[in-house]
Amino acid sequence: MLLSQALGLNQSQPLLDFVDIDLYHDFPLYIDPEGFKNPRDDFAAKCQRDIQDFFDAVLKAIVKGDLAAGQNLLEGLKEPNETHFGVSSDAPAGRGLGRAQAAQVLDSLVNSPAAISGLLQDLTDAALFIPGIGADKISDMTTNIIRRHLIEYTQQQFELLKIDIPTTLPTGLMWDTGNARWITDELAAIPIVDGMRILLVPKRYVRWKGGLQQATSHYYNHFVTNFIRDDQLRTNGKLVEVVQLANNKTKRVVRKSVIKEEFPLTKPFLARFSGDHPNEYRKFREAFNKSHPIGVRTLVEANGAVFHEHAFDADLVKTLKAIPSGRRTATTYHHLVTGILTHLFYPHLISPALEEEIDQGRKRIDITFLNSAEAGFFKDRKDDPAVLSREVIVECKNYEADIANPEIDQLNGRFDHRRGRFGLIVCRTIADQQRVTARCRDVFQAQRGIILVLCDDDLIGLLETPSLNRDFALQNLMRAKLREVCR
Repeated sequence: MLLSQALGLNQSQPLLDFVDIDLYHDFPLYIDPEGFKNPRDDFAAKCQRDIQDFFDAVLKAIVKGDLAAGQNLLEGLKEPNETHFGVSSDAPAGRGLGRAQAAQVLDSLVNSPAAISGLLQDLTDAALFIPGIGADKISDMTTNIIRRHLIEYTQQQFELLKIDIPTTLPTGLMWDTGNARWITDELAAIPIVDGMRILLVPKRYVRWKGGLQQATSHYYNHFVTNFIRDDQLRTNGKLVEVVQLANNKTKRVVRKSVIKEEFPLTKPFLARFSGDHPNEYRKFREAFNKSHPIGVRTLVEANGAVFHEHAFDADLVKTLKAIPSGRRTATTYHHLVTGILTHLFYPHLISPALEEEIDQGRKRIDITFLNSAEAGFFKDRKDDPAVLSREVIVECKNYEADIANPEIDQLNGRFDHRRGRFGLIVCRTIADQQRVTARCRDVFQAQRGIILVLCDDDLIGLLETPSLNRDFALQNLMRAKLREVCR
């Protein structure tokens, strides 16, 4: 049973920011710590800070020769079951480190050529170079280290869904960044669903199946063996063969099969090779860091379902059109728009939060999204020094008439240096486009930020655009609206 079904949600995976887990079977997904590198948003920055702090603490203990401290740190990576990720065939089961395996990992770290050379710097390096550490364990280790942020994210998403969390439970071990220790005495609101503790994970930061195992083989097959082949040809090494071609010509070759026999894929070999040839490893990591977020179709079909995307989008359009304008249906419109924006703007905007209180509760924001864009329109807004849009603030107006200055001023009043100065108003229709644009232009010309207005027709147009072309259409739509406001 999917979590959305157990909670009675009228929403499915495309409209949800988190992975819609199966409560009784693990999903073949992993939290990808590499996704937190070069943080694009506050959630990623917090997670990366804690992961690096933990790993640095372990390496410092090893350098000091304090193996007891290193063992104690690694033993904190227990078996988390709350995310329901992994590859178990039956009930969800974590794959964290027990006492014996923590000792094995510590021994591997102490004796690893990568650790000795200084090449080993983060969890992804550990997955590539340390025997016994794969994607499943890296994911579970990451879950433990970032548990505090997953709890906060889970609370945020339950609030977004208007579902109370009545249970206050011990959090389990929590990493205390800055003090390099595990703490155990905290309590938090943690949901229990069908008798199971639940931690939600943003879909932006998961990877399908064994991403790290695939990365290991990719590194070996496309970087390491290619380097060895080229080096052997350059130096006329022992692996070079001379083969006879037509017309009595010959060619020097190095067969991949021979390379793999001479240098079989093992983690200690990869560690030694990478230490000897750090530029090759650097090139691989740069390519690996560019991997794209998991697609919504993949998430939907992870549990064997079939995603009929065109029919799904058509149903959204039908539902949107069926909501009457007016105060009575404002909440219904509000929630649907949140889901539609989550669907359309992923992975550029993530982690929606409803009605965030600001200024000691005197003001409330309809929706805020974290700006996680790596390129395109929203990345430009984040990088613009006059806007610095770390978040995108959204106000939903289920009005029959056009929005006016009070609505523009309301959103403009939400801008500050922390969130940034960019926001969207989503409304039902715009009768006088020139007047609405002029009101937004006044904000821009006064250097108070940027406000753009989307209406139902804009959302419907994007939903009716084939998914392969949708991001292109989204970028064009947003840039066109910006040009109108800024000219």
